[in-house]
Amino acid sequence: MIIFFILRVVAPIGALPATLTNDKQLFNNIMKLDKGQYYGDIQQTKNIHGIVLTESNYPGKISLPLHYHKNPYFCFVLDGNYTEHSFNNDLICSKGDVIFHPSKTEHQNQFSSVTGSCFNIEFSENWIERIICSNLNLTKIENSSGFNVQRIASKVFNEFNQYDSISSLMIEGLIIELLVIFSRNKKQNSSAPFYLKKVALYINEVYHTSPSLSELAKLVQVSPEHLVREFKKAFKITIGEYVRQIKVKNSCTKLKHTKKELAEIAFEVGFSDQSHFNRVFKKIMGMTPLEYRLSK
Repeated sequence: MIIFFILRVVAPIGALPATLTNDKQLFNNIMKLDKGQYYGDIQQTKNIHGIVLTESNYPGKISLPLHYHKNPYFCFVLDGNYTEHSFNNDLICSKGDVIFHPSKTEHQNQFSSVTGSCFNIEFSENWIERIICSNLNLTKIENSSGFNVQRIASKVFNEFNQYDSISSLMIEGLIIELLVIFSRNKKQNSSAPFYLKKVALYINEVYHTSPSLSELAKLVQVSPEHLVREFKKAFKITIGEYVRQIKVKNSCTKLKHTKKELAEIAFEVGFSDQSHFNRVFKKIMGMTPLEYRLSK
C-alpha cells in the first residue's frame, strides 16, 4: 500500500506547483522542494528577512522519498529520531541534533516508530553570501550534536514560538552566531586528535560522576598538564567548562520531558546541590532551570 505524504506550505510563501499533485511522480522521481516546502504536517512558518523558519511534524514509521531543497538549511530535531540517507553519507539524527543541508543535496528520511518534529532554518538568496563568509562551504549533509549549537537553535525556536516586535532582530543575530559556531565546531572536530575526541566521548558517558582530571589523563595515557593544554587548544573550552555544559545539556532533556523535582535532576546530572545547579544552568542558558521548564 502506498502512503501519500502531505507537502504543505503556509501562505504567503506560495502554492505548490501542480506537478506535486501526481503521487506516482512524487514517489518515483527526485523531488525539488522550493523555498518553505517540506514534507510532513506544517505547524507554522515565518519569513524573516530571507530566513524561512518552519516547524514540521511527522508520524512514526514514515519514509520520505528522495528529494532535495533549493536552498541550504539547518534542521533542528525537536522530537523523535530518523535515519537520513544521501549519496555519500548516512546519518542517524536524534532529538537535539542540528543538521546542515547544503542546497540541492539529495536525501531521503526514514523515521522510527515514534512521532518526529523538526524546526527548519532555511536561507534565501540574500543569506547565501553570509554562509560562504562563515566558511560553512560544506558539500555534504553534516550533523552536530554540540551543546552550543543546540543551545542557539533552541533559542531561535523559542523566539519563533514567542514572537514579538523584537524577535526578528534576535533571530537574525542568533542565526549569525549559529553559522559561526557550527562552522567552528566542524573545524575543531575534524582537526582534534583522536585521543582528545576519546576524552570528550568519555565525558559524555560519565559526566554525572564528575570525572577527575587524573582519571581522564590516565584514560588516554598523557599527563594532566598536557591534557588540559591540548583540550582547550582543540575545543576552545576548558575540560571543566565542557563537563558543566554536558551536565546542563542533559538536565535540559530531563526538565522538558520529565516531572522530576529540580533537586533530583541536579543530583542525577552530577551537581552537588540544587543551588549550584541553578547558578551553572543560568550562566550557560541565560535562565533558571524552572524558567526553562516553564518555557516548554
